[in-house]
Amino acid sequence: MRYLCLILLFITVLLFPSFSLDAKAKEVHVIRVGFDKDAPPLSYLGPKGEASGFEIELIQNIATQQGYKIKFFPLELDDAIEMLKEGKLDLIAGLEYTSTRDTFFDFSDTYLTIPKTVVIPSSIRDISSVNDLKGKVVAVQRDDTVISQLENIRGSEMLESFNQLDAMDMLFLGRADVFLGNRPTVEYILQHTKNRMNYRVRTGLIPPSDYAFAVREGNYKLLKDLNNGLAALHRNGTYERLYSQYLEPYGALEIGWWRKLVYILLILTGVIFAILVGIFYWNKRLKKEVNRQTAALADSYAFQSKVLDSVDNGILSFNPRGSIILINHIASNLLGIRGNPSETNIFDFLPQLPLQKVMEIGEQRMLHGEIHLDDGTDRILQYYIASLQNGIGEIVGGILCIQDRTEQKHLQARLIAQEKMRALGQLVAGIAHEIRNPLTAIKTFTEMLPRKINDPRFQSELVQHVPEEVERMNRIIEDLLDYSREKSMNLEWINLNELVQSITGLFKKQFHNEGIETEIHIPTTINVLMDPNRIKQVLINLVLNATQAMKESKKKQLRFHAAINKQLIQVDITDSGVGIKEQDIPHLFQPFYTTKSQGIGLGLYICQKIMQEHGGHIKVNSTKYKGTTFTLFFINGGDAS
Repeated sequence: MRYLCLILLFITVLLFPSFSLDAKAKEVHVIRVGFDKDAPPLSYLGPKGEASGFEIELIQNIATQQGYKIKFFPLELDDAIEMLKEGKLDLIAGLEYTSTRDTFFDFSDTYLTIPKTVVIPSSIRDISSVNDLKGKVVAVQRDDTVISQLENIRGSEMLESFNQLDAMDMLFLGRADVFLGNRPTVEYILQHTKNRMNYRVRTGLIPPSDYAFAVREGNYKLLKDLNNGLAALHRNGTYERLYSQYLEPYGALEIGWWRKLVYILLILTGVIFAILVGIFYWNKRLKKEVNRQTAALADSYAFQSKVLDSVDNGILSFNPRGSIILINHIASNLLGIRGNPSETNIFDFLPQLPLQKVMEIGEQRMLHGEIHLDDGTDRILQYYIASLQNGIGEIVGGILCIQDRTEQKHLQARLIAQEKMRALGQLVAGIAHEIRNPLTAIKTFTEMLPRKINDPRFQSELVQHVPEEVERMNRIIEDLLDYSREKSMNLEWINLNELVQSITGLFKKQFHNEGIETEIHIPTTINVLMDPNRIKQVLINLVLNATQAMKESKKKQLRFHAAINKQLIQVDITDSGVGIKEQDIPHLFQPFYTTKSQGIGLGLYICQKIMQEHGGHIKVNSTKYKGTTFTLFFINGGDAS
């Protein structure tokens, strides 16, 4: 039993030192921190009397990182300085650095640079420098670093208060003319007062101050821990978060604002330099591109000039005033233009051109015609003229193409005259073919005369149509005899439906006898400007041809159809006859071409000529053994010029 007690005692003696060491290791060092209790938002007492503010949270985060426990002492600034000197505090959270204070304390790295701010009533306008404080009562906080600077201003009077809040109250109560303090506290106080608009804030009159943690002289371990903690807070972003939370709302300047200003200037300089370099290279590239485009334009202009000079037609362009811009040598020779073309106006050489009409059209349309020159040469020029537009649709001029048609016109006139003289004998021989059309109508009435002589309607139609057909025969003979000379037309507005009805009425008996069915699909609203006698001649000729083509057909149908197609009026005459051979179609409208044993080939030629005189034409579409369609095209609107 005694041995057991000795063993337990021995184990206790061996383990006791280790327990003592563990307890000592777990011991946390407490530091005493003093702070200015009336310097919001840097340091102040919260609603429940707790220490608050930027500097308070800064030291708390450092203490947590470095393993310290903090005991806060809210004090007036001058009391905190005295207690630190006496060793009753370990550090002051937030003290302006001065060379004088550096003899008593050791300062951590600067964590904030704050400008000194002058607050003056809005009515005072003459404070632009520190010397302007002469003769003014200045409210300041006791032991503030600006006191030493104000003492050097002759005639200035200082009103010292325990803290900046009390000093600002001196200004608000009118006991002081000016207040001097740090920027964040000034902005904080002004934002929480109702007379903010009555005061102006000025900075830059006094150099800014560096704020740091102050410890007793020689406390290097604590100083080192403070600096390490500040560096860690900068690295992990805690410092920026606290700065944004407490200081940014009150317009405080960030730490190292001079350095940031330099950074900004350097960045701006770099940006400007980059822009200048970019502009330099862009201009260089642009110059190269301009030279390339200029060379390309010169090549293009030379190529265009060669192309223009190689064509047989005269080509020129002009501006809206008629001044010639570009001209080839053919046009110069045709118009007799010598010297600089740009000094020449197209109106001086071709006053007959419808240039003004081209300018008024306002779209890409071409006008053409012929001009007889009055220069004594009796030359005939054919022209094509169109407007020129830029990318936005504005008329910027026109282009003119001219051809000398004098020799061609003279040769054409001689050929026509010779052809007419040669054909005159054949025309006389074939006159019976053309007279047969009105004779057929007269014969129709004659055959019906014995049976319908007492029919009033028949008598009326007989009296109306027989003289008309006799007159038509007379005109046909005159037209054939006067084939070599032009004859004016008697134009009038005619209802197309009524005209076709009158033509089919002439063939009513023949259609009945031959079993021909007729269909007329022509709107009653279509009116055409025409010479009715000539168009009747065309229709009668086509109807006669259709009846002859259907003689061998089992099903005999003759259809008339009309419609308005854009600027044309289209009339289709379709039969169910034997059709026309494909090789014959291109020659149908040639004079004296016929496939009939008794015809001389003038019917369709004269029909085409009559339609052309009306500004229209005839087109044929036929399939062998299936039928034929003749289509008449009239100009819609009556422009038969």
